[in-house]
Amino acid sequence: MNLIEFLKRQNIIPEKKSEKFIKILEQYSENDVLYPDVVKELDLTVTEHERLFNELEKRDYISAIYIIQCPYCNELGNTYVDENDIPFMDHCRFCEAEFNHQENHMQAYRLYFNYDEEVDVIEELNDKIAANQDRIMEITDEIRSLENARKTLQLENINFITTKNELIKNKNESKAYSKMVARGSNVKFLGKYLDNKKLNLKCFRCGDDMEFFDVNGKIMGACPGCDNEVEMEFH
Repeated sequence: MNLIEFLKRQNIIPEKKSEKFIKILEQYSENDVLYPDVVKELDLTVTEHERLFNELEKRDYISAIYIIQCPYCNELGNTYVDENDIPFMDHCRFCEAEFNHQENHMQAYRLYFNYDEEVDVIEELNDKIAANQDRIMEITDEIRSLENARKTLQLENINFITTKNELIKNKNESKAYSKMVARGSNVKFLGKYLDNKKLNLKCFRCGDDMEFFDVNGKIMGACPGCDNEVEMEFH
């Protein structure tokens, strides 16, 4: 219920005075100030004024404000929402006269009609649909990005697992692997035969079968029984 509707339904003041008040308010807008000289036009009794304006303030249709008025030039000065904030002595900002502000102020009212805004339901729904659609597109892009990230991590894990399995195999099958790892950052165990298992090499020191490794792109032979190592060259 807005201010006008309340004045039409209230029973605090007579109907004629209420109709006059409504007529006066036709000239006002939201947040306008209702000055005391206008309130006097309503010709309210002390009891009517007190009851009506207390109820209006209680329902948030008005809020009391306090406006300084210079007794010398009659100009209006600062506005306060709390009467206790009014200073005792101060100067007029127009004529610069000093006077008692607490004794020279008027009580006025700020108006809040509280009219309900007209809402176009279809337009409001269209806005909500558009907003949801935008969010759906954002989520779709996020899902696509997450899926790409998932595939990348999955591929990376496959590579990690393959490398890990090769390292485990090399470590388990080769007796010289731990020694050859110290030769380079990229070491791969090739077995005890080269050239499709046609080439086998015996250690000339102890006679053990040499193990072959790819060490940073070079083919190395290492004896698991001693420290003998050879570098293989193929032409």
